[in-house]
Amino acid sequence: MKVVVIGVGQVGRSVAHTLAEDHEVIVVDKDPERLESIRAETDVLTHEGNGAKIDVLKTAEVPNADLVIGSTSDDRSNILICSTARALNQGAFTIARVAETEYLATWSQLREAFNVDFMVGADHLTARSIVEVAGLPTAQDVEYFGQGRVVMAEFTVPEESPVAERAVQDLDLTDGVNLVAVFDDEHMEIVRGPTRLRAGTRLLVIGRPSQVEEFGTKLVARSQLRQTRHVLILGGGEIGYQTARLLEQRGLEPRLVEKDAERAQMLAQELPNTLVLQNDATDPSFLRREGVADTDLVVSALTPDERNLLTSVLSRELGASQVLSVVHNGKYESVFSRSGIDVTINPRREVIEEILRHTRKRGVEKITFVEGDRGEVVEVELSEDSCLTDRPLQEAAQEVPHNFVLGAIIRNGEVLIPRGKTVLQGRDHLVLFVDAEVADEVLEAI
Repeated sequence: MKVVVIGVGQVGRSVAHTLAEDHEVIVVDKDPERLESIRAETDVLTHEGNGAKIDVLKTAEVPNADLVIGSTSDDRSNILICSTARALNQGAFTIARVAETEYLATWSQLREAFNVDFMVGADHLTARSIVEVAGLPTAQDVEYFGQGRVVMAEFTVPEESPVAERAVQDLDLTDGVNLVAVFDDEHMEIVRGPTRLRAGTRLLVIGRPSQVEEFGTKLVARSQLRQTRHVLILGGGEIGYQTARLLEQRGLEPRLVEKDAERAQMLAQELPNTLVLQNDATDPSFLRREGVADTDLVVSALTPDERNLLTSVLSRELGASQVLSVVHNGKYESVFSRSGIDVTINPRREVIEEILRHTRKRGVEKITFVEGDRGEVVEVELSEDSCLTDRPLQEAAQEVPHNFVLGAIIRNGEVLIPRGKTVLQGRDHLVLFVDAEVADEVLEAI
């Protein structure tokens, strides 16, 4: 596949680097230093110039491309790039990255509005991920598949957990849950019956939402169980605003802190069920007065990352039950984790996952990375002529070149938890876990 990426900031650079392993990638940027840097580390062709200009797009082979990605820092440029690319090449699939939620909302309601095939907004994706984590308070990473019918959740096994040091085969698991992988900082292991859930390791679970939530409650002592009702959002930017809006839709009444008086007034008008507090979120005295110690979840959504780290650590020290922080620079995520922050969400990674989904084999509905990029959970529609179709899973899986774990099947709107004798059918939606290094080969085989 020939891919043209216009704009090689952090997102465009990451996308180009990942795609270059299996595709012909051409990148365009106005900054010669960026182009020189990406050439040094990635096998791509580069073109210097303004990607919004027709002659630059032609030089970058857009008329012959299969996929065109507008990933500059300017929303309008990205939309213009994709619209022009469609005019030059009706067969190309176009993806525009946008920051303004208004563009995304318009496109969602009227797909023809911008002549763009797919539009991805980092702030909305980030807010959605925050709210999904809030819905499973014992998890540190949550993603939904099959229109919410299946959930993937990553948990850390606590020292005092009732399941710590026990083998999976000895656990009383419900039929709606599959334990698929365990991780530590150095190793990844696909779960088998004898696998032991050691304290401190991270566990990936796939299944029906209610039963995955029930499993999550078994991981911690009963005295530590809680529901996320009291949420404090630090920062009234677009991510903070979208998070509050989505929490309101779920019946919660969050509090939101915004320093700028004019912005705070606007947020108060837009969020009828959110208490907007006009104050400095980095002030320890203010946080203490606002009862951080009694808060179920603190969401730190400030910029830059250094302020987020400060408010996150302060919230943790003041006694917040759970602290989630937005981290824009992926290099800082380990710093946040070592500082005791429960969950980090990287907006750029959310965008990258959405973009990469459209580069995989036909039928891939969703993809999410776990443990950075060590593993992938993928939702794929099974074709009628797949090697897995109409055969028992334990037999058919022998034809797939690498190990994978089938976490759940969605068939005619119903969720099935597969076992070895399960017979798959064409048009089943599979939610599976696979090692990221062999994901393309596995998906190609099935």
